Amino acid sequence: MRFRERARGSDRADSTVSTDDGRADSMSESSDRALLDLIRRRGPLTVRELTEETGVTGTAVRNRLSRLVGSGLVERKSLRDGRGRPKHTYQASVEAHKRLGQNYADLAVALWEEMMGTVEDRKLRRVLFKRITERLAEMYRSQVQGEGWEGRLAQLSGLLQVRGVEVEVARDREDLPFLRQHSCPYYELAELDRAICALERKMFEKVLGKGLRLSQCRLDGDRSCDFQAKPTAPAVSA
Repeated sequence: MRFRERARGSDRADSTVSTDDGRADSMSESSDRALLDLIRRRGPLTVRELTEETGVTGTAVRNRLSRLVGSGLVERKSLRDGRGRPKHTYQASVEAHKRLGQNYADLAVALWEEMMGTVEDRKLRRVLFKRITERLAEMYRSQVQGEGWEGRLAQLSGLLQVRGVEVEVARDREDLPFLRQHSCPYYELAELDRAICALERKMFEKVLGKGLRLSQCRLDGDRSCDFQAKPTAPAVSA
């Protein structure tokens, strides 16, 4: 019953889901997640079964399914039962199970604390820090190509968004593009040790091939973490 009541409330949000730029609002995204959770637990399910379970309209269910199928989190299967039109069922994809089941925050914090607490040799710490940075950079570097600065920023932004990081390419007062990160993928670690911020900055530098400065940070109370290109030193004339 609790699920049905929550779903009815989110059904109203589906009628106002569209925004000027075509993005779904936060209420709709929440209802998509609720539907995905239901499919993951009880699927495969038909539209009729989903309508009965959630208590919302068939149109609202189909709209949510369309978004979930389009994002690769839900798969549609066709079943033929005698003559007539095939029946469609919906089930969570392998990707959905991977995403919904992943939570490495506790493990990452424990590993970082152990490393920083047991490795007393500062030189060895720096080596480990450098190797971790390089490993993270390898995940993105081959997919960020081209010579244009803004183009590389956009490519990196897209790769981060796929991994669930809320990030965009913004512009400063001088109309120069920079990377604005609204959510931190390492927030708990960064609260524990601000060295994580430097690690992420250095990783971005390796991927983008240019020096960066963290002009503002969420840990300082700012709304976002902004990574801006360091000014290029003027060439020295002969």
